[in-house]
Amino acid sequence: MRTLIVFLLSLVLISCGTSAKEQNKIATKSIQNQTKIKFDKELHNFNSIKNGEIVGCYFKYTNTGETPLLINNVKPGCGCTTVNYTKEPVLPGEEGEIEIRFNSKGFSGKQYKIIKVEANIPNQFIELVISANVIN
Repeated sequence: MRTLIVFLLSLVLISCGTSAKEQNKIATKSIQNQTKIKFDKELHNFNSIKNGEIVGCYFKYTNTGETPLLINNVKPGCGCTTVNYTKEPVLPGEEGEIEIRFNSKGFSGKQYKIIKVEANIPNQFIELVISANVIN
């Protein structure tokens, strides 16, 4: 019994010696190992559009992991692209979506825009791509 008490006190002291930052890293790593995201698509092609036209699409996703999925940030590659996304945690089995809008004003020819999605997943981010052929 005495050995058990000494062991438990040792664990408490060791955990107290772990900084909050280290504990957060451990918790985040544990969550990332269990959180997964599956997109219905990772590329959307608008095909041919007119210069100045604003087009949009949705990237739907499902949390296929075991813990809540949180999209931390969605970064478009340039100012011509805007985003709107589900900001609340998405529970396992639930769905969310990212709306992308592309303003083709000032562009000509084939365009490829990359959108970086940061989340609490193992690789921490995934890239989505939109493409269009802008006609003047």
